[in-house]
Amino acid sequence: MAPSSPPQTPPSAVVIVLLLLFSTALLCESRLSLDYYSKTCPSFTKIMQDTITNKQITSPTTAAGTLRLFFHDCLPNGCDGSILISSTAFNKAERDADINLSLPGDPFDLIVRAKTALELACPNTVSCSDILAVATRDLVTMLGGPYYNVYLGRKDSRVSSASSLEGKLPKPTMSMSQLINLFSSSGFTVQEMVALSGAHTIGFSHCKEFSSNISNDTHYNPRFAQALKQACSGFGAFGIRSWIVW
Repeated sequence: MAPSSPPQTPPSAVVIVLLLLFSTALLCESRLSLDYYSKTCPSFTKIMQDTITNKQITSPTTAAGTLRLFFHDCLPNGCDGSILISSTAFNKAERDADINLSLPGDPFDLIVRAKTALELACPNTVSCSDILAVATRDLVTMLGGPYYNVYLGRKDSRVSSASSLEGKLPKPTMSMSQLINLFSSSGFTVQEMVALSGAHTIGFSHCKEFSSNISNDTHYNPRFAQALKQACSGFGAFGIRSWIVW
C-alpha cells in the first residue's frame, strides 16, 4: 500500500499565521500577554472598539490604511510604533521617508484619537504600538478577515530614522529575486512573502505604482495585463480597485 502523503496546510491558515507573527513577535523576550492591561487599564478594549468603529464608519478607507501602516511599521525593525514618530528639524523620521509618503492620514488620526481617549482614562499606560496592533486586528475582523489574538505590552520606540528603512520595505520596481532576498533577510519564506504581499493591504492600488511595467514586463498574464491597461488608461491620480479575498 502506498504511503499516505503529509497533510497540507490550508492557504487561509498561512495568512492567519503571518498576521499572528507580527502581533506576537518577541513574545517570550518582552513578556507580552493577552491581559496586559486588565488591571492597569480595564477600559482598554471598550475604548479601542468605540474609537475604531466610529473612525471606520466615518472614513471607510481607514481599515486599508491601518493594515498597511502596521506592515510598514513592523517589517523593517519590528512592531515598535516608530513609524508614528514625527520628524524634527534635526531628524527625518520613518513616516517621512519616500516609501512612506503614500501612507494615508486616516490611520494616523485613528491612533491619535485612541491614544487621546486612553490617556484620559489611563494616563501613561497604553503604548501606541499596542494601539496600532489592536486597531489593525479589529479593522481586519470588521471587514470579514480572520480574528486572531494580539499579545500586549509592547514598548514604543523613541528612535525613528528615515535612513534606517533603506532596503527594508518592498518597492513596486523590485525584481522577484530582490523581493525574495528582502523578505528572506527577515526570516520569511517565499510562500510567506506572497501571503504578506497579498494581505498587507485592503482596497486599491494606484496605477502610477505599476502602469509603466505593464507593457514591458512579459511576466504578466496577457488577459490580466490588458485589463490593467484599460483600467489605467489616462489614470492621472486615480487608482484601480484590487480587493483582497480572505
